[in-house]
Amino acid sequence: MLTMLLPTILLLALVVSPLAWRIRADRRRDRADILRADIHSAINRRLHGESLLTVEVVPKTLWHPGRVVLWTPAGHEDLAETVWRDVAARMPVDYELVVRPGHAEVQLGRAA
Repeated sequence: MLTMLLPTILLLALVVSPLAWRIRADRRRDRADILRADIHSAINRRLHGESLLTVEVVPKTLWHPGRVVLWTPAGHEDLAETVWRDVAARMPVDYELVVRPGHAEVQLGRAA
């Protein structure tokens, strides 16, 4: 009886554990996508339409807090200044707000 029960439990553990982990990761990603849509909607309302500001939401894990990243192109950093309070008001408590400005393109010298 034990020789039949032990392999069955081991097989179930090998199948169920990764499946449960994947379901949990998918749910975290879904919540992050919903948060991103809410933040993007708030930004569009504040700026009266679409803008050059990009929103990325990284879901929280056991070891890292969640993160909301605002990307702006070079020269448009004032967009992030305008909307950061609206974004912070919609973020969960255990998430970080990161603003990443774009970099100006470097002009390369022309080869002779």
